[in-house]
Amino acid sequence: MNLLAETVFLKEGWPKLEGHVVGSITTCKIFQAILDKTQAESIFEIGFNYGHSAFIFQTLNPELKYHSIDIGKYKHTHANMEKFTELFKNFTGTIRNSQGIEAEEVSKYDMVFIDGDHTNGGLSKDLNLCNAAGVKYILVDDYVRCIAPGCFPRAVVDHYIENKAEFPYSLLSTFVYECSNGTNYMVLLERNDI
Repeated sequence: MNLLAETVFLKEGWPKLEGHVVGSITTCKIFQAILDKTQAESIFEIGFNYGHSAFIFQTLNPELKYHSIDIGKYKHTHANMEKFTELFKNFTGTIRNSQGIEAEEVSKYDMVFIDGDHTNGGLSKDLNLCNAAGVKYILVDDYVRCIAPGCFPRAVVDHYIENKAEFPYSLLSTFVYECSNGTNYMVLLERNDI
């Protein structure tokens, strides 16, 4: 069963250059494991795109408070964010660049899901934002595989978690999930000083 296959508004116009999560039973179990492990009641997502991840999280737990931001360079992002606010009572979405977000805006969330700017500088800025906000859990997508040229998310994340004095997070779990162009990886980081 593909959880997303029956959702018409997500089917049309998928870009071939960008991968997206496939809502298979296996992938849904992985997302449920993330929710179980973190006991997250609220998620702040950086990078909505089509909303595949948000759809799975919200379907698995409709009570989950979920706020997603996206720079909004695609028409489908605007349309699907609007649709999600109709589908899910606890979903909010904002078209906005994550680079302008302040720590106090995300400090009230249990987990931040980073799947936005995949450049080394963009990912670093998002990780610094989470650290400044004191968020307990950080979920980073595209850990091993990133399609953008010059992006090395694994190297950036590994550099941060090795620097415990300035970034008090450790690697809690690595997840391999199904995506439109094969498999992909995400990592869950946990703050150690809470």
